[in-house]
Amino acid sequence: MTWDMEERVSGDQDRSVLVVEDDALLRELLAVALERHGFSVDTAASASDAKRSFSRGDHDALVLDISLGPGPNGFDLAAVIRKQAPHVAIVFLTNLPDSRFAGRSPEELPKGVAYLRKSSLGDVDALIAALDSALRGTGVERYRQDRDPERPLAHLTRKQIAVLALVAAGKSNAQIAEERGVSVKAIEDTISRAAQALGIDTQEEGNLRVAAVRRYLAATGGANPVSVSL
Repeated sequence: MTWDMEERVSGDQDRSVLVVEDDALLRELLAVALERHGFSVDTAASASDAKRSFSRGDHDALVLDISLGPGPNGFDLAAVIRKQAPHVAIVFLTNLPDSRFAGRSPEELPKGVAYLRKSSLGDVDALIAALDSALRGTGVERYRQDRDPERPLAHLTRKQIAVLALVAAGKSNAQIAEERGVSVKAIEDTISRAAQALGIDTQEEGNLRVAAVRRYLAATGGANPVSVSL
């Protein structure tokens, strides 16, 4: 991610944003970029840190990752914050192609949020535009990259995604079958159909299981979030 960091004066310098990101370098980069565009910025490295920071402040918006390491993820945090402050603007900034990769259906996302993929964010202008739309409550649908039909792994089903996530976590087909309460053959078939949906040619890419997981990890940046209660 390469951003032009030249300072720009914003006309809305009283707007406060809480950045929630577990990667320290990216968290600092986001904070500096937003401050140079006129925002007042606080940061947090986890959902629990963010809850404490939000309770102390009066933030207008959240810019948050979905994968936040052990514990609650960004969707869990957003749900809690929206109960406290229904009108807070939310921009998800994540490696995940869409919410299904965190075990959520798109319909479960809070209303009026923006969703940007880190891999597609070439400069800070796109983030500022999405944040501005979310704050104003207009035009935010333009910044829902989780609904882009050309997003990575868009053609996989939720079941295929869930199985590939378990494979990526290092579990065998037998372990996955036991966890999901199905046969090993059913898991093998799911992986095979996922590979077919991904257009994997085993003659060119080798082992089907390995190739499918390689695609999964490349599309998600290695993220494998687990949703738990706050």
